[in-house]
Amino acid sequence: MILRTIRTAICVVLALSFFGCAAPAPNMKLSQPTSTAVAVNQEKALIYFLRPQQLGFLIQAAVYDGEEFIGFVPFDQKLPYLTSPGEHRFMVVSEAADFMDASVLPGKTYYVQVLPRMGAWRARFSLGPITREELKTDKTKTWIEKAQLIENKPEAYAWAKENRPSVLQKKEEYLKKWLEKGKDQQPFLKPDDSL
Repeated sequence: MILRTIRTAICVVLALSFFGCAAPAPNMKLSQPTSTAVAVNQEKALIYFLRPQQLGFLIQAAVYDGEEFIGFVPFDQKLPYLTSPGEHRFMVVSEAADFMDASVLPGKTYYVQVLPRMGAWRARFSLGPITREELKTDKTKTWIEKAQLIENKPEAYAWAKENRPSVLQKKEEYLKKWLEKGKDQQPFLKPDDSL
């Protein structure tokens, strides 16, 4: 019995050291609802990151523009992000990292899904562009309307600063794998995938 407890403790410590801390604990509240609408800026692109699927609902997904922290996207919520027009490589981090390239236009609004999938120890996430055609469907319209608009709490930025080394390590490891995929397997948000 004692040996089993010791083995379990060793496995947990090894797993935590191997996977790092680049995902917040499920009970951490790093975002909060807001009623402040984000105005479309004619010089910027507005991108909403939303997460309609329930899989891994306890795990929060951290989203980045390159290495710049955007925020966390919990289940059934949407996080607005105003950015410069042009090319971007977005990243989502939890147990692993995944990526999506984008080319966005000023004055346009875009939507990106944060897609959960099963990982080794917790949910992993990918990013998926919501295309112009998908934006016309009732299913997507319901997702967008139902999702709670959120903003980051100060604790989110503290987490991002504290966990930056782990996030950059995951970026380096997983970006190599992502770049080895063919272009047809690399998600891409096109300029015309907008409202």
